[in-house]
Amino acid sequence: MTIDIIPLNENFGAEVRGVDLSQPIAAATAARLEEAWNRHILLLFRDQVLSDAALKRSANWLGAPSEIVMPLHRRTDQDVAIALISNILDEKGKPIGALGDGEMWFHHDNCYTAEPDKGTWLYAVELPSEGGHTLFANGYLAYEALPDRLKRAIAGRRVLRVYDWTIRQRPDVSNLANMPHFWQPAVVVHPVTGRKALYVDRLMTVAVEGYDTAESNALLDALFPYIERTDYEHVWRLGDYVLWDNRCSAHARTDFPANERRLLKRGKIAGEKLIAAEAA
Repeated sequence: MTIDIIPLNENFGAEVRGVDLSQPIAAATAARLEEAWNRHILLLFRDQVLSDAALKRSANWLGAPSEIVMPLHRRTDQDVAIALISNILDEKGKPIGALGDGEMWFHHDNCYTAEPDKGTWLYAVELPSEGGHTLFANGYLAYEALPDRLKRAIAGRRVLRVYDWTIRQRPDVSNLANMPHFWQPAVVVHPVTGRKALYVDRLMTVAVEGYDTAESNALLDALFPYIERTDYEHVWRLGDYVLWDNRCSAHARTDFPANERRLLKRGKIAGEKLIAAEAA
């Protein structure tokens, strides 16, 4: 079957046609997909029919899967390879998954760990009648758009990345002992493309190294709008499978009716320590 790779727009993403992710991916196809992923940051595969077993190997052509790190008492489902992103309740009224309702600010997955995930995939199983779109920002373009004063302000700096499982807003840094956190480069260099990407976000970035609290907060407030650009808005269809690069993109979610069911399955590709852009 012919494989077509069609850009979604000039800045972000491509749709892949002619690939069935439930089947083994040949080496030549894998090489072409990986090249397209590095070029476009996100790949969209539509009309996929994937069992959990197929999902667990769906991105093996890109790298080894990583385990879901959200504590089981927060997510309720038990699979360490697939997380349920859902607002659906079971017969006892308990959530079947996590991150159920409402919008979510832009963020980078697992940025609060020493080796953040290389990539994330989402697979659409049940969808509401409207909303619940996923917004994507191109981290390369976010960095390039920064004025020189902001580039200088964060050159060679690290930022403190924190995730409080219990909220969807900027976390409180007074209780770091009980929250996953890690200092990451404010600007990262992609290991394949060599391009610089802005690596801060409103949901999980709480401090910039070398500044007092007031200076740090002001600098972050100036930086956040640059990563909150919508280079691509994905309007989900059943059977959609979307795979994106966490190192050079951020993503967010729009609101949707809380009384309508939404279920996406999520998995991840293991990453490694991020490469910091050197100070000029």
